[in-house]
Amino acid sequence: MAGRIHPGWLTLMFAAVLTLPNRAPAQDDLPPAGRSRFDQLIGTQPVPFPFSRLVDTIKRQMQTDAGGLPPLKITLIPLGRSLQRDAGAPDFFRFPRVVAAADGDNRPGHAPLKDRLFLGYHEKGEVIEVISYNDEAGRFEFQVVRDYTKGKTPQVYYARRSLCLACHQNAAPIFARPLWDETPANPTIAARLKDARRDFYRIRLSGTDIAYFIDAATDRANLFPVWQTLWQQGCGDGEAGERCRMQAFSAALDYARHGRLPPPDGLPELDRSWARHWPRGLAIPNPDLPNRDPLAALQDAANDPLLLRPPLETWQAADKTAFAVGLAGMLDVHAARQLKRADLSVPLERLRAHGAFAARPFSHTLLDDLLAELGTPHRVRPVRLPPPRMEPASNAREAGPLVAPFRTHCASCHDTTLPHPPNFLRGSPPEVEARLDHCAPRMFVRLSMAGIPEAARSKPPMPPAAALASRGIDPAHWAASPELAVLKRLVASRLRGDDPARLLRQPYASLRACLPDYRPSTTPVRPTHAPAF
Repeated sequence: MAGRIHPGWLTLMFAAVLTLPNRAPAQDDLPPAGRSRFDQLIGTQPVPFPFSRLVDTIKRQMQTDAGGLPPLKITLIPLGRSLQRDAGAPDFFRFPRVVAAADGDNRPGHAPLKDRLFLGYHEKGEVIEVISYNDEAGRFEFQVVRDYTKGKTPQVYYARRSLCLACHQNAAPIFARPLWDETPANPTIAARLKDARRDFYRIRLSGTDIAYFIDAATDRANLFPVWQTLWQQGCGDGEAGERCRMQAFSAALDYARHGRLPPPDGLPELDRSWARHWPRGLAIPNPDLPNRDPLAALQDAANDPLLLRPPLETWQAADKTAFAVGLAGMLDVHAARQLKRADLSVPLERLRAHGAFAARPFSHTLLDDLLAELGTPHRVRPVRLPPPRMEPASNAREAGPLVAPFRTHCASCHDTTLPHPPNFLRGSPPEVEARLDHCAPRMFVRLSMAGIPEAARSKPPMPPAAALASRGIDPAHWAASPELAVLKRLVASRLRGDDPARLLRQPYASLRACLPDYRPSTTPVRPTHAPAF
């Protein structure tokens, strides 16, 4: 269908878009409380540039472990699956993406960064993607540093969570499973990086050791939301809930100080509330992407990070040992060492009476409150912070009826200031019209995937399943919805003579790139595409 849609029928379609059922409110992009650890790390100063200076800034707040390993583990991924996967084209091995994870202990006087800070830097993209923890809100925040290059002033924004959670379905960091073939743990990748003859921001090419540590850090960070769920919901409300949290905190302190695990009959309130909250068990989210060799001749479609990942496992009962150990891992090790008293029951009871164990997020600052009760306050110096900000969105009121449905369903991912994923909804109305026309073939294929059996799909559908789920929409419902039919018809009207059936048979990689000004790589090695049209 190459012609424009009749205006009267368009009005009926547009009305259908505005009446989509079962929408669930998305999580706030800005923190509902507190700020990210990255904000606290940077303060009011510009983000240090070049990247090696930022690494030094982070390391100054952390300490090298007993084995001499750096506290910030860093690797290179030239052909990955991130939103910045094409930014280095065509010189992927000269401009790889840098991935860093803080997995070391903090220095005294600094708040913990361990398992709370993860970075993805791309020089050609002039961007750092940041995932860092917000203790006060009890969640990981997603941020992006734009204009991160020489001669510009870096700008820090909170990212669109709906965009990030399409792949980060666990609302936390993700990483590949072994053998980590996208990293220098793959000998061929390492050799290609060496051939590029760059110092790579003073980053040493490493093998499986660094990849393992990053993987382990993301696995631990993945459980932060689980511990928060058990802490806030599992213990319940009222005095019984407060005592449950007090006992859980005491068990965490016992483990942090003495390596002592909680008794099997501990935390009885958690046992009592389990059946009420999770009668079918508590699903543990999955931070693990399948391992992928980007140099393999055939790429497995199951490696796409947009595909919904089943839970790692489902707990049918509270794992109290894991809970206590997990909470202990979120504490400041230096503050824990300041606890001299063997019996903490009296100061803990005073804290409970002051409301410290109410049903709010668990934070390492609870240990600071305990030390203050004991007369040995342990405080991290407060940091001045600029106001948090989101990157500006385009004015949706300027969208005409042929564009408005795309704003409804696609703007959270495709109206950004970066070209990854393709920002075809960014710009003036004429620019958006031109980009939609240019992007139409790929958009048509991705929208059509929703109606194709999963085993026969060449690419994951758009919008992604996780993005639909965040809005309370079942993918099966969406596939048969009038709203999807509207989008497909609008895109089909922009195909300008392209045969829709032929587009679906054509290899997706052979379709013209979505953005008009994008130049595909001329190298024989191409990364497989994931979260974009």
